[in-house]
Amino acid sequence: MALFKNDVSEYVTPGRVNPARLVVTFTPVQGSPDRYDVTAQVDDDGELMTGEFVARPEWRNANAPFPTSKIYPAEPPRAQLGTQLFSNLFSGALSRCWAQAVERGRQRGLHILIRSSSYALHALPWELLSDPAPTSSEYVAFSEGWSVLRDVPASGEEAMPGIGAPVPAPDLAILVMTTAVTGVNQDSDPGIIRAAFPQTPDVRTIPDAGPEQILEALEAGEAQVAHIMGTGEQTRQGWQDLVVGTPGSPTVLPGKALAKAMEDTPRLRLVVLAACETDRLAAHLAPVVPAVIGIRGIISDAGCQAFLGGLYGALAAGATLSQAVASGRTQQIGFSQSIGDEWAQPVLFLHEDGSIVRPRSHVEDTMVTVLGLRNPTTQAGTEAETAASLLLQIKEENLRALRTQWGEDRREGGQGATPAFVQKQIDHLAEEVEGMGEARRGALP
Repeated sequence: MALFKNDVSEYVTPGRVNPARLVVTFTPVQGSPDRYDVTAQVDDDGELMTGEFVARPEWRNANAPFPTSKIYPAEPPRAQLGTQLFSNLFSGALSRCWAQAVERGRQRGLHILIRSSSYALHALPWELLSDPAPTSSEYVAFSEGWSVLRDVPASGEEAMPGIGAPVPAPDLAILVMTTAVTGVNQDSDPGIIRAAFPQTPDVRTIPDAGPEQILEALEAGEAQVAHIMGTGEQTRQGWQDLVVGTPGSPTVLPGKALAKAMEDTPRLRLVVLAACETDRLAAHLAPVVPAVIGIRGIISDAGCQAFLGGLYGALAAGATLSQAVASGRTQQIGFSQSIGDEWAQPVLFLHEDGSIVRPRSHVEDTMVTVLGLRNPTTQAGTEAETAASLLLQIKEENLRALRTQWGEDRREGGQGATPAFVQKQIDHLAEEVEGMGEARRGALP
């Protein structure tokens, strides 16, 4: 648990082993909308087990009216709801699968992946899963290194690409689109993002963004992270559309159009829907974007901003997406005037976990800050290449400083001439810089 506001260190642990992975796949039973056939597997080497799941109507949130008035719909007691969800899923044929997952999770942490193409299934509050065993914590997602994630399988044969290699913070492109429809200050979310990414110059903000502006900005394909404010609205098809504009003049951006705009943007890695009632919209976008965050039901402004602060702070520090969401939940619990268990409202749809940002190391930050060196990570992919690049830049800076101070035209013996030991140092540095430069050029493809 974070000890102070915006502390994300708990969720950025170099060398942390990969967590165990429990994938639970739900397939709707034809003609029975609340029944699902279930398969579950722990890691890739675990036994594939089968079972069934029946969703109760009372587990669903009542749809909030639009425009959002921050009227919170009544829910059953959340701890009880989480226990019911858990018991319905894991107390029968899948109990042995859960036991295997817990055994591996004790040593490595655990990711529980809820996978389904059903919007109704994803509308259930899976983040509240609670193991009724006396030795367990209240919520599964509260255990250290454990997360509840979601996934929508791709409809085509091609698998959705993963997050990809982390990008150096100065090279990251972030697109922030804000709207007045929710009544939230449009400077709040961009301010949170800029504070988390001070080394990222490419943070583009579009205030008062309407549907055409949002689609045009996404279709440009330049952003790797897209942050969109608004609110959700239920559709007859079961997903949600995005509503933007102003409270007095709302405009609907269809979820289908939003998904189409994101479909051909290979650079896009993460979409954050900072908007109430967007969990099903996130599920609609999940087949075309490696990672999507939405909000299930209603969330308070304070709770949402606390979540965003923890999320982006951890991402900027190099955390994986699952760790960053856990960081955001911690900030909600400890440092906001959240209502009830609002930490469970953000949902993460994720095909494969990973880090989006590769932060500079402490050595890199020191060199850049103290010596004013240019950023080496834009030219270096591995740790060895980064170290070599830094060493070359240090030698170049030393050589430049000596030549500036003593001049290259001074000769030994005259007044103000370069001392022999200094000239020897200049000649040695020049030889090293030339040799390292040639080796570096030879290593380039």
